Amino acid sequence: MNNQLEEATVATDLAVRFAETDAMGVVHHGAYVVWFECGRVAWMVAAQMPYTEVAASGHHFAVTGIHTAYRASARFGDTVRIITRLTKLRSRQVEFSYEVRKALDATLLATGVSEHVCVDLEGRMAKIPAFILERLEQGAIRLLSAQRVGSTE
Repeated sequence: MNNQLEEATVATDLAVRFAETDAMGVVHHGAYVVWFECGRVAWMVAAQMPYTEVAASGHHFAVTGIHTAYRASARFGDTVRIITRLTKLRSRQVEFSYEVRKALDATLLATGVSEHVCVDLEGRMAKIPAFILERLEQGAIRLLSAQRVGSTE
């Protein structure tokens, strides 16, 4: 995948729910993994390759790794913005990276990466179908083009 395509981002805003916090009202570290998934699904929808179509093709992107670095705390009542990028697209692997920021002032809360391998319905590693690879790459190109047009206005 063209490294320049990693610049194709999708931002997703979420209100911090009380259930995502601990007794002190601070977001529990596990909520970030759920937020990464929200960002990943939103990125795929924006790229016009929704995950529902990956699953309908008889494939899934199984998570093989999650890496998170926490920088600051979010609290109940905050709105967070998850900025998602497709950072790796190979014949069997997909990787997304994330920034989680406060929507109000862009304070960096966390960064992360999720690594995935394509599997079939029996859970065996499989090649990502060519049409999915193509649509993900073309989606990244469309997103990047739209971002560049939007940034020149």
